[in-house]
Amino acid sequence: MQVARFVAQATYGATVQIQSLMETPTSKEIRIVMDTGQSMKEHTAPQAITIMVLQGEVRISSDEGEVMLEAGDMVYFAAKVPHALEALSPSVVRLSLAKSDSVSRVLGVLK
Repeated sequence: MQVARFVAQATYGATVQIQSLMETPTSKEIRIVMDTGQSMKEHTAPQAITIMVLQGEVRISSDEGEVMLEAGDMVYFAAKVPHALEALSPSVVRLSLAKSDSVSRVLGVLK
């Protein structure tokens, strides 16, 4: 059994915090911690992803429009769909990646 504590040990910083918390045979589970106003510029993922807000409120935009997600809300993006995130309040987000995707790619979005 693996246990990941997404909210309990989340810390806010001067920049968006990204940390891999778990790898399974099929996925990588990433914690993204964003303070109010912090964002991740528009980017794409090579495989499908899901984004779930665990705490706070996040604006997610894509070519399909814009949506505000609150704690408990989730969105799915197919591979290669451009999207961006902005924290509207201090937020903790769970990002689920395909096993073949990399955390370093996600970190590269911040540069």
